[in-house]
Amino acid sequence: MNRDAVRQVFEQIAASLAIKGDNPFRIRAFENAARAVADYSGDFDEAVRTGALREVEGIGKGTLEIVRELTESGRSGFLDELREQVPPGLVDMLRIPGLGVTKVRQIHEALHVDSLAELEAVAADGRLAALPRFGEKTADRVRRGIAALRRASEFALQHHARADADALRRALAALPGVERVELAGSLRRRSELVRDIDLVVLHAPGAGDALVRRLGEIPGVAEFVGTEGGVTLRFGSGLVADVFFTPAQSFGITWVRATGSAEHVRQLEARGLTRGTAAPDEVAVYRALGLAWIAPELREGMGEIEAAAQGRLPALVESSDLQGFLHCHTNYSDGSTTIAEWAEACRAAGYRWIGITDHSGSASYAGGLKAADVPRQHAEIDAVNATSGDFRVLKGVEADILADGSLDYGPDVLDRFDFVIGSVHSRFAMTAQEMTARVLRAMEDPRLTILGHPTGRLLMAREPFAIDLDQILEAAAQRGVAIEVNADPHRLDLDWRHVRRARELGVMISIGADAHAVAGMSNVPLGLGVARKGWLTKQDVLNSRDAVEFLAFARGRRGV
Repeated sequence: MNRDAVRQVFEQIAASLAIKGDNPFRIRAFENAARAVADYSGDFDEAVRTGALREVEGIGKGTLEIVRELTESGRSGFLDELREQVPPGLVDMLRIPGLGVTKVRQIHEALHVDSLAELEAVAADGRLAALPRFGEKTADRVRRGIAALRRASEFALQHHARADADALRRALAALPGVERVELAGSLRRRSELVRDIDLVVLHAPGAGDALVRRLGEIPGVAEFVGTEGGVTLRFGSGLVADVFFTPAQSFGITWVRATGSAEHVRQLEARGLTRGTAAPDEVAVYRALGLAWIAPELREGMGEIEAAAQGRLPALVESSDLQGFLHCHTNYSDGSTTIAEWAEACRAAGYRWIGITDHSGSASYAGGLKAADVPRQHAEIDAVNATSGDFRVLKGVEADILADGSLDYGPDVLDRFDFVIGSVHSRFAMTAQEMTARVLRAMEDPRLTILGHPTGRLLMAREPFAIDLDQILEAAAQRGVAIEVNADPHRLDLDWRHVRRARELGVMISIGADAHAVAGMSNVPLGLGVARKGWLTKQDVLNSRDAVEFLAFARGRRGV
């Protein structure tokens, strides 16, 4: 039972209890357990085996017993009981944007709908629209939401796929005759969603055939099918992996082919790449074609080959370039970490400063920081700074962009902060014209430093809200507003394609972890991957600057 499966069980329990109308505190306990499991950065299986998981905040005695039961039997008796009481299809309905617990109950009670298939039928024949407080717009959103769920089922989020790939790499590396295993495909290119996993295996001379026969020994393999140069593995969990075998003299060409998109490989073939090319590493492959080595993130067939031929490839931003840690929540809103704990964790991780950004007052859904509590929070930050040496904690806030485009709090409170991230957290159903006007108005406020998660998307769960991003990016370039790449693995927003457009316009980009606990620091590499995929250099990333330079950027927006 892997960590993601445990998380899903807790989420399903919480959703089922919510549909039942159970005790809110009980529901929150399972939601917290799901988040704790998702954010746990260590070896999950080892933590379960040794009992260390019980020390993790958010995991109580009852939830720990469920984890153990899942590990031992692959089932949860409690969830099985809930499934008798609450049809699983109702839980699936909660994944559709706009359908909360109240509406799902209403649909179930009025139309006796228990599944997504039945929901799709009543959305199509008019019965859903006829319900009180629904209407045709809601029915249309439901139809589009179901279609999005179907598309999403073919893919996995990047961080989930990476965890599966790491486990498979270890299993392959343990087989006799395997000398090296490397990640390839869309996951190595850091695509936000991954359909299957690609791995390249370097084997000892003469070991290839024997390796293929041993693949059935890998735990969880349901079937494998031979392909040209490799094998496709299908696991009982639904995971699909393409494994390419190669001897040392062909490793470079195999890795290049297995990593690049179809268009990237096609363009390389147009320059003379052939399957018979002998090259022990990738650098040799590109050099033979008259090209500089191209970073995997760029291998999409979107101008990178021409840039490599002309010596115009960017020096992509590296993790070591990041001096500041941005977008994190403390126990002043919906985070579980204190200001002092955040400072210590970031300093230990090598950062030189951190920008605290709790939710603002109108964010009641997240226990938003009330205006009256701002002085107390800032006094605490001052106290931490007084004992932190050359490490610095900056006073920031994630202010809601309200429906009319104004920022939460107002100028007198916002002026107390060093910087402001402005984000849309409500009214996602606005038209593109309305949402664009809303965000543009927010960007007119000189106190806005960074536009947070600009499209509001939740990968495989919520589509981006309608907005004219070209207008937003052009306005950001003109007004000096930074745009966030939100590194939460469920967001990865801004999309890398728009990141590249932002760079062309000269927009500054910030990489924000959107972390609610120290474990969320692991989001940063995902955001860094988006930045690199968008061709960003150190100079393009706001938190590659030191604290003084960052504050100067924020003050420049305010004209001071």
